[in-house]
Amino acid sequence: MKTVLRCLLATVFLCITVSALAGTTSVNGQSLTIALVHFKVQYKEPARNLEELKKLHREAAAKGAKIIFNTELALTGYSFSSREDIRPFTQTVDSRLVREIADLAKELAVYIGITFPERDVQTDSFYNAAAVFSPQGKLVCNYHKIYGEKRWARPGSPYQNNLFLTPWGMVGVVICADSYFDLIPRTLALKGADLIWVPANWPPMGQLSPVDIWSIRAMENGVYLAACNRTGKDKTMDCSKAESAVIAPDGTPLVSRSSEESALLFANISLDENGQISKMQRKQKMGTRNVALYRQLYLDPWTENLTMYYQLPDPGKILLHSLTSAQNPLDIGAIEAQVAAESSPSPALWLLPQTGVDVLNKEKLQAIARSYNCAFALSVRSEQGNVSELLITKEGIQSFTDAKGELPYRLLRFGPAAVAMVPLNELRHPELGVVLAKLGCDLVLVSEPELSALDIRLAKVRTIDNFAIAASGSNRAVIAQMKGVHGDIQVQMSDNGRSCVLELDTVETRSKEFYDRVDFDVLLRDDKGELKNEYVQ
Repeated sequence: MKTVLRCLLATVFLCITVSALAGTTSVNGQSLTIALVHFKVQYKEPARNLEELKKLHREAAAKGAKIIFNTELALTGYSFSSREDIRPFTQTVDSRLVREIADLAKELAVYIGITFPERDVQTDSFYNAAAVFSPQGKLVCNYHKIYGEKRWARPGSPYQNNLFLTPWGMVGVVICADSYFDLIPRTLALKGADLIWVPANWPPMGQLSPVDIWSIRAMENGVYLAACNRTGKDKTMDCSKAESAVIAPDGTPLVSRSSEESALLFANISLDENGQISKMQRKQKMGTRNVALYRQLYLDPWTENLTMYYQLPDPGKILLHSLTSAQNPLDIGAIEAQVAAESSPSPALWLLPQTGVDVLNKEKLQAIARSYNCAFALSVRSEQGNVSELLITKEGIQSFTDAKGELPYRLLRFGPAAVAMVPLNELRHPELGVVLAKLGCDLVLVSEPELSALDIRLAKVRTIDNFAIAASGSNRAVIAQMKGVHGDIQVQMSDNGRSCVLELDTVETRSKEFYDRVDFDVLLRDDKGELKNEYVQ
C-alpha cells in the first residue's frame, strides 16, 4: 500500500510540474524542453538504479524532453570512503552500464547526461565523471569533476573540454562543487556556453542555499543553468529536502522543486527565430568585463600569515553597521542619533547608501566620527553622474579609488580591517572579488541608491571568495560573512529606514583558501565571450 501511495504522490508531483511550465514558451512559439531526473539514488545498487532511470527517461522523452539531465553519481550513490570502497563500482565510458545509457539516448532520440565513478584504465585513476550521449548514441562530452572527492577521486583538469554542441546551442558541464567556485562556470561562459548542466548531491545549506548560488552563477554569466540534484538518503548524506532547479540568465528560477521520491522536472527554454538559445544576455555580460582589473587573478599568496605578507593591520574586531534610509536625502541628524545610541568601544564602521554631492555634509559626518570614534563609508554621485567612494574618519577623508593604480580600487585601513569599496556593477563579475581577496581584503563595501533582492543574494554568495561584505541602499541593507570556504555564513539584513549590524573579527578573514584549478588563460583574455572554434567538437 505504501508503495502504491508513493507512486501516486510522484505522479501527482510530475503532473503539477508539467502543467506549471506549459506556458513558458517563446513569443514565436519555439522552445526547447529539458528534463531533470530528480532521482532517489539507491546506494551501491547500480543495476537497480539503471532500471529505474530507464523508466524515468522514457517518461521524460514521451513528454517532449529533448535533453535529459541526471544527478551526480546517479548510477551508484555518493558517499564512498576510499579507492578500495568505490573500486567495484567504477566504470569506463565503454562499460555495459554506461553503454546502456548510450543505447537509451539513441532509442529515445534525445541527449542524455549521466554521471558515474569513472576508471582510467591506463593510470587506474578514478574520477567523479559525467558523460553526455547524443541522439545517435555517441559520446559528445566526457567531463571529470575538477573539485574532486578527496577520499577517492582525482581532480579533473581545468583545461578539459566540457562543452558539447547541440542543434539549439552550446551546453557546458560542471559537477556540484565546481559551481560553488565562481571562476569555473565563468570559463564556460567565456568559451561560449548557452546552457550549463550541474549534476549535484547538494542538501540545503542554511542561509546560503544551492539555489542561491546557482541563481548567481546564471545571472553573473548570462546563461541558463540546469542544476539536477538528487533526493533520498545516501550512506552519510540526507538529500530528501534537496532542490533541483532551472535558472534563467537573469537569475530567476524557471522551476525549483524538491521531492522525497524520484520526480521529473521540466523546463521550456525559449528559442530565437533561428531556433537557438539566445546568446544576448551572455554576450552583454561578457562585454562588460574589464579584464584590465583582473590581471592579478593568477596570484598565489600561499602564505598562512597574510597579515605579515601584506603588512596589513593587526587583526581584531570591528563593528559593522549597514544603513538604509527611509527618505532621501540622507538625514544626518537621524544618523547621529543612531551612532550615539549604538556607540561601542570597538572600532565602528557605518556604511551609508549612495547620496548626491549636493546633500552630503562631509564636515558634519567627520565631526560625528570624531565625537564617537567611528567612521563612515559611502558613495557620492556628482551632478554630472560621476560616482566617487569615500571613507570619512576622525583623521580625514580618503578616497577608495586610485586612478593611477593597476587596480583602481584601493584597500584602505580602518582599525583592524583592510577595506575596499567597489561599484555593484563591477562586483557582479566574479573575477574582481577574487582579486581583492588575494590582495588581503577583509571587507568589501557596496554603497548604491537601491538594492534588489537578487543583489542581496549576490552579496551573500560573494562571501565564498574569502571576505566579508556589507551593502547598503536606500531600501535594503545586508552584512554577510562566511567562516571558511565551506563554513557557516552569518547574515544580517534590514529594509526601509532600518540598519543591520555584525561584529567582524578579521582574524577569520585573514585565513583564506583559494581554489585555483582554473584556466587563467581563458579568464584573462580580452575577448568578449564569443564562441571560439577550438571549443567546438
